[in-house]
Amino acid sequence: MTIHLPEDLERYLQSEVQSGHFASPDEAITEALRLLQQKKQEAQIQRKPLTPDELNRQLLEAGLLNQIPPRPDPATYQEFSPIVIQGDPLSETIIRERR
Repeated sequence: MTIHLPEDLERYLQSEVQSGHFASPDEAITEALRLLQQKKQEAQIQRKPLTPDELNRQLLEAGLLNQIPPRPDPATYQEFSPIVIQGDPLSETIIRERR
């Protein structure tokens, strides 16, 4: 197989081989393709919805959480239920009072 690279990438490839990071250009290209394949696989995995535990773990790793919050006790946990409020919307009340 013959691969034609732009000059800048070819120079970079040669410098990586000469610096000893890779034994040959073939080894460098193989590693690059493995990394590309891994990146695509990770992107496909991230398309599935996250569980709350996975989300918390990712937020913790990103530094957006200091600790993973404890799970609620199933015996006392209640699902959110909206409160029904009667009367005019707040925006309508403010408009009416400003007139």
